[in-house]
Amino acid sequence: MDECIHGFDDGLCAICFPPKAPEPPAPESPKARAPRVSSRTSPTAAGAGGSRPKRGSTRAARLADEPPVDPATLRVYHLTHLDNLARILGSGALLADAGDPLAAPVVDISAPAAREYRRSTPAGEPDSTLAEYVPFFLSVDAHLWMAIRDGAVDPRLSSPAADESRAPADFVLLVSSAAQAAGARVSQPGHVIAATSDASLPGAELAVGWYEAERVLRRMAVDDEGLAAGEFLVKGEVPLERIQLVAVANDRVRDRVRAALSAVGAKTRVAVYPPWFQASEA
Repeated sequence: MDECIHGFDDGLCAICFPPKAPEPPAPESPKARAPRVSSRTSPTAAGAGGSRPKRGSTRAARLADEPPVDPATLRVYHLTHLDNLARILGSGALLADAGDPLAAPVVDISAPAAREYRRSTPAGEPDSTLAEYVPFFLSVDAHLWMAIRDGAVDPRLSSPAADESRAPADFVLLVSSAAQAAGARVSQPGHVIAATSDASLPGAELAVGWYEAERVLRRMAVDDEGLAAGEFLVKGEVPLERIQLVAVANDRVRDRVRAALSAVGAKTRVAVYPPWFQASEA
């Protein structure tokens, strides 16, 4: 399959293949125009019993027409600073934190208190903690990533990451799918977790194990805001070959990432996609 200049398959890049503007509807024939129903129309004209469509019926009808969501194919995104990439490539995998020196980032975007909290918060299998899982966003508009892009203060972020002096272009997104990130061990109990929000936040619903995670992912996938709030976690490590794409903000970073990948013999695709790194509209 061909790729565009930004590294995406043909038709998948919003820059090279912008969506077509919707065509204006054809003029409606006066004879075919349906009678207008007002609040004074009789119940018979308004519908059986004069009932009106229930709130949400339009959305329900739209969802009914759409094919079922396959949670396995949902994209997942691991965010890291560009300066951390060499250590990831040297390890050949994304490593869970869990206090492992090899997993320690050169540039840590997590607030120390947030990192320690994840190291002590039980999750998944007995005696396991959140820090034993590799975290992924479920959306390029994930709340934490948007806080960095907007230069907003967030208690989960270290001070430099919340400072506008650290540009979003200094980060990269390692992209995979839920099933591919989980790998062959997907059926193992506790190997994956789907969370309805940051897994360390109070009130987060944690679905442990693939079959429970599928249910939660499917539910979140029908709502963009649900994906923006959610988190997907894989226990232990995620080998580099499970990463489908490295998304970057500009050509300069692309060239640097490609050189780093080439140095370790990795052939992971690199895509320049500025919209994923821009601040939200005011």
